[in-house]
Amino acid sequence: MAKHWCMVSLWIVYDLLVLNVAAFNLDTQNVLLKQGDPGTFFGFSVAFHQQLSPARRNLLLVGAPRAKHQNQVNVTGVVYSCDLNSTSDRCQPIEFNNKG
Repeated sequence: MAKHWCMVSLWIVYDLLVLNVAAFNLDTQNVLLKQGDPGTFFGFSVAFHQQLSPARRNLLLVGAPRAKHQNQVNVTGVVYSCDLNSTSDRCQPIEFNNKG
């Protein structure tokens, strides 16, 4: 029995380390492409958000953990707001209140 579990464990490790993982889009007709800076892990996290005021808008909130704001020295990560109605492939960084 222990030999069986050892083989299963080795197969899982092999799958995780050796085999490539690929992603795909299920909807090939209505593709929405948004891009960030290379090396920032743009798209690491994505959430749909519906803004109600001051105007009603549908947004994607996209995380880039290795990005930094323009005036910052440290890499703290950036959350971007992407308007779903915009034809631009660029998103706007969200400025958070950094005052103590």
